Amino acid sequence: MGRMLSAREVGTSPLGAGRIIVASSPSNLTQPRKMNNEFHILGRENLVNKLVEQLTIKRDDGGSPRVISVVGEEAVGKTALVRSVYNRPGIKNHFDCFAWVRVGHKPDPVHLMVDLLNQLRVSILQDVDRKDEEELSSELQRVLMECCCLIVLDDLCDLHLMDNNLIMLLAESGNRSRILVTTRNPDIPSQVDPWSTPLKLIPLNPEQRVKLLEESSRSFDTVIRPTQLLHLKEKIFIISGSSPAKILLLGGLLSATTVDGFTVLINGLPDHLTLQEVVRLSIDELPEHLKKCALHMTLFPKEYEIPTRRLFRLWSAEELVSSPLENSVTRVDAEKCFEDLVSRNIVRVARWNWDGTARLCRLPGMLYDVLYQMAKCRRFLKIYDCSVQSDKTKFGAPCIAIHRRIPGEGEAEAHENTPEAGRESSETNAQGAHKEITLAEPYQRMLIGNSPPQFGIRELHSYVSFNTMKVGRQAREIEELLKPLVPTDSTSLRVLDLEGVYKPLLPKEFGNMLVNLKYLGLRWTLLESLPKSVVRLSRLETLDLKYTNITQVPVSIWEVDSLQHLYMNEVSFDKSVDPQLHAKESLNCNIQTICGLYIGVESPMLKVLPKLTGLRKLGLTCHPSAVKEATKQICNLKMLESLRLRSKNQYGQPSGLDLSDMSGFTSLSSMYLLGELSPLSLSEPRIPRNLRLLTLSMSGLKEDPMKVLGELKCLTTLRLLADSYEGETLSVLEGTFPELRVLRLWKLENLTKWTIQAAAMPGLKDLGIKDCMKLKTIDGLRQIKTLEGITMVKVPDVLEQSIREMRPNVPILAKELVKCPV
Repeated sequence: MGRMLSAREVGTSPLGAGRIIVASSPSNLTQPRKMNNEFHILGRENLVNKLVEQLTIKRDDGGSPRVISVVGEEAVGKTALVRSVYNRPGIKNHFDCFAWVRVGHKPDPVHLMVDLLNQLRVSILQDVDRKDEEELSSELQRVLMECCCLIVLDDLCDLHLMDNNLIMLLAESGNRSRILVTTRNPDIPSQVDPWSTPLKLIPLNPEQRVKLLEESSRSFDTVIRPTQLLHLKEKIFIISGSSPAKILLLGGLLSATTVDGFTVLINGLPDHLTLQEVVRLSIDELPEHLKKCALHMTLFPKEYEIPTRRLFRLWSAEELVSSPLENSVTRVDAEKCFEDLVSRNIVRVARWNWDGTARLCRLPGMLYDVLYQMAKCRRFLKIYDCSVQSDKTKFGAPCIAIHRRIPGEGEAEAHENTPEAGRESSETNAQGAHKEITLAEPYQRMLIGNSPPQFGIRELHSYVSFNTMKVGRQAREIEELLKPLVPTDSTSLRVLDLEGVYKPLLPKEFGNMLVNLKYLGLRWTLLESLPKSVVRLSRLETLDLKYTNITQVPVSIWEVDSLQHLYMNEVSFDKSVDPQLHAKESLNCNIQTICGLYIGVESPMLKVLPKLTGLRKLGLTCHPSAVKEATKQICNLKMLESLRLRSKNQYGQPSGLDLSDMSGFTSLSSMYLLGELSPLSLSEPRIPRNLRLLTLSMSGLKEDPMKVLGELKCLTTLRLLADSYEGETLSVLEGTFPELRVLRLWKLENLTKWTIQAAAMPGLKDLGIKDCMKLKTIDGLRQIKTLEGITMVKVPDVLEQSIREMRPNVPILAKELVKCPV
């Protein structure tokens, strides 16, 4: 065992006690109030619209600007504005590929081009990190000429430090490609493109400041005495000036505090605070359990878009939040923690699911910098930069995370990841912008010193990798990590997350070594097999094998009582299920998620499924003959909330989906069905009545399904995807779809006419039509006043023209229109 850490080393918080986190680089969630993707640019909608127009306008005279600059002083909101536009669905549909790089003060053109090529997802690109500048420039030019790209150069500080060839290459790119530049230097726009007019961001005016503050704090929904409200606003604006970032953080702090408590707090503050000071104030005021969760997020690379699925599972495994398997009075659930952090404007949602829950989130750069420094001081986490050869940090350090250095941050001490106070550039997206390394290298380097190897591995709590390697080079990282151990040894390791690492080599006996492991993440690793010893991980909560080539999992995995979440890729247990297993009265009642399970003909798993009574989310692929019995057994799972059911024949093709009567399945709120539905499936009320989300694909329906589906009173999202309906007309009856908000019609090849009767779909906000080549008219669309956006891809031009005439004030994106003969 290693030496005990002193209080000074650990810090005063219990966060530091006994925690070691290592990373090598590279259910239902209530949507927080008003936390959409646009709230942080309130008051600047006109600038957003202008930027969108500049990016998408087509001019016959070739006058469209190829380089568009957004200029403004520090922390005025340049990055937030550009990010808002960059992430818009309309922009995503207009361009073929995208890249976002932070340039910074000391950019390396080679690193920038490598990063651009990686993000642009070039189809044929090998050993990009070994090419010289000329080869990279040629490759990048080819990509920009072949594709319509949007590239963001964030925080371009000094053009003279950039390679002129790279700038010219980007500026002269053809095929409607665009370059977006954010900069604090007012001279750069004319140097990059003397013919373009920069978009200048000025500080918020009083009206904009008030609007942003009121939208960023739910306290303004409550009754506050007018004099008290006026005082709070004035004090916030004095402290924040016109900085959107400061206003958001102070508004978030107000939303989480009583008005009286916030008044006392803010009255004790000086009239002027830097952005970094406001960030630190916001973090210092966090309750301890929220602070732990926020500090843990610095484990991810800066500005990394984090899947909430991954984040919540890691928080649980790290014991930062409570687990359904325990009765904890000191921790709360992950969803509640996340919602609190979002409402305080500390965490931002980067992408939403169809049901309005958060799918991806990120920690803004300035918050990341301050949180990381706090985590390092508390010995909660230390960033190890394995791209800096001189960094000799020992593996036995109490808290270590390994990241690869982000290009453009050479001005700081890379191995310390030291932030530059107040820099808006810290808000940028650095995801994927790291230099390639060998995974075994960080471990080998950290062994340098006097501490024995056992000190590090035995004390280790978490190992999370953000280092994705090139295909063809198998990662030996874990083999090196666990080499000091023998099968009878054990460590404190709770998290082993290798998502995206190419085929990591796992020791056969690792299940005997890591008896405390709670999270094993192997998603996107392309592994072909899993050590059988995995079933000996008696505390395992999450096993993620999605997007791997693993087709066999030990059947005894169902008897790991701690297992809560199992993600797979069509794994079949049909030939390996012991009869004694399905003869048991009950199995793991704690498992909540199973994705990627295959059910074959007369599968013994049909008897196992109903014994997993704690299931909330289930993803199944069934042989056509097993579908009816499978749905019958599924109906016994009274807690099930989400079901993805696919029917495939022996050749892997979508096939018949003969459902049992599921109308009494009251707990189910989300359902995805792929396969041909029988004539009775929708002709009778067989589908669950409380569905909120429904997706149909390859259903082959001959009769109009809208009459039956419109009676689903709770339905908010409906997606009719490829060949789900083969008829020529759709009719939405009067008064149906009362709660529908999102509607998608994709690849309905025979559809020619769609009629919407009075008072139908009264709350529809988002409409998408794609690959409906024969649809020329929508009768009744004019009456839907709630529409906020319409997207059309590969539809007749006459449909696009008629919709624009009916709804001239609704944002419409039309792409790849089909010209109809006159």
